Amino acid sequence: MKVSSIVVLIVLIWACSGKQEVIETDPLQLRSEVPPTEVQTVPARKLPFEYLIHTTGKIQALTDIETQAQTGGIVEKVWVTNGEQVNAGQTLITLINTQQTLARDKARLQLQEREIVYQDALLGYTKKDSIKLKQAHENLKISSGLAAAEIAYKEAQLAWEQTFIKSPLNGVISNLEVHAGSLLSANQTICRIHSARDLLVATELLEADALLLKPGMEAEVKTLGNDHADITAKVFRINPRVDEKDNLVKVLLKLNETTRLLPGMTAQVIIKVPHNMVIVVPREAVVVRSGRQVVFTAENGLAKWNYVTAGRENGKEVEIVEGLKEGQQVIITNNLQLAHDAVVKIN
Repeated sequence: MKVSSIVVLIVLIWACSGKQEVIETDPLQLRSEVPPTEVQTVPARKLPFEYLIHTTGKIQALTDIETQAQTGGIVEKVWVTNGEQVNAGQTLITLINTQQTLARDKARLQLQEREIVYQDALLGYTKKDSIKLKQAHENLKISSGLAAAEIAYKEAQLAWEQTFIKSPLNGVISNLEVHAGSLLSANQTICRIHSARDLLVATELLEADALLLKPGMEAEVKTLGNDHADITAKVFRINPRVDEKDNLVKVLLKLNETTRLLPGMTAQVIIKVPHNMVIVVPREAVVVRSGRQVVFTAENGLAKWNYVTAGRENGKEVEIVEGLKEGQQVIITNNLQLAHDAVVKIN
C-alpha cells in the first residue's frame, strides 16, 4: 500500500514538471501566414440598367392572305410555284372557262342588240325635246331592254374574270397544292400570299412584364436558321387585354431584317426595357450567405462582405438597390468561400 502511494506521487511530480506553457497565437499573425486568395474585381457602376425580358414567339407576316377560288371549276393551268415572288394582279391559276366565255360573248351580243333598239327609240326626239329626252332617258333604257342587257353583260364578264385567280398583293406564294386538272369548289383556299418585307414576331408575356413595354422598345431575336447572328426588332403593338385563360398579353415585334426568315419559324426574343440610373454589378458578384445576399469588396488587401438588396437582373448584371456605393471594387471570382477580412490578392 505504501509502495503504491509512492508510485502515484512520483508520477504526479513528473507530470507537473513536464507541463509546458500554452502560448496564444495572434489572429493577425495567423492571417498573415495564410496565402492570399487571388481574385478579380470590377468597380460598381452607376448606369441605366436594362431589364431583359426573355420569351419565345412565332414569326408571322404583317400581311398574310389566304387566296380563294371565287368560283368552282377545273384547273387549266397553274402559273406559279411555292416560294415565288408575285405582283398584285398577277394571274396565279386559270380555270377552264369555255362556258363562261360563251356566256360573256352572248351577253355582249344581246347588249349590242338592245343598244340598237335604244338608239332607234331616241330617233323620235329632236333637240327641241332635250328636256323631255332627259326625263325619258331611264325609261327608254328600261323599255328597250338596254338596262337589263348591261347588267347581264356585267354578270357574264365577272363570271369570266373569276376563272382567272389573281394575286391580291405583292408577296410570296406558299401552301400551294393544286395542279392542272384539280377540281376546285367556290371559296376553296388555293394558297397563301404574304409580304416578305414586313415580318413580325408574335409572343405572349406575363401581364407584369407587358406593362413595362412601350412601342419602339428594342429587342434581339434569334432563330434556328440564324442562330449565329442577332436580328434586331422593335415592339410594334401591345394588345390592351389580358387573356382570361392564361393571364398573358399578346405582343407583336417588328423585325428590322427579314433575310432567311419565314412565317411560322420559332424565335427566341430578348426585349430590352430601360430602367433608372442604378448601381450595377456583374451577376457573379452576388453570393448568398445565411439566406442573405452578399457582395464582397476588396479594401486594403482584405475582403469585406456587404449585405445588399438586389433588384432586377438581366442574366449578366444585377441591380443593387442598397448596400453598395459607386466605385467600390467588387470581387467577382473565388468569392464563394471567402470570409470577412480574408486576405486577397487582386489579379
